[in-house]
Amino acid sequence: MIGRRHPFTDFVVEVPLPDKWKGFNRDCYDGTTDPDEHMDAYTAHMSLYTTDDAVLCRVFPTSLKGAL
Repeated sequence: MIGRRHPFTDFVVEVPLPDKWKGFNRDCYDGTTDPDEHMDAYTAHMSLYTTDDAVLCRVFPTSLKGAL
């Protein structure tokens, strides 16, 4: 698809975010720390809102710092 600037299917991009979602409010991953620790923190934080894989994929880029 021309113009797409993300790796996700339309389904993932269009999945509604949880009603109480206020954004990822943890330290963003910048590549200088352990990626496994970041994933553990991301998963733990997101489990407060959802376990829906599409939402987890859609929100994940907001947990990263810098160009994607």
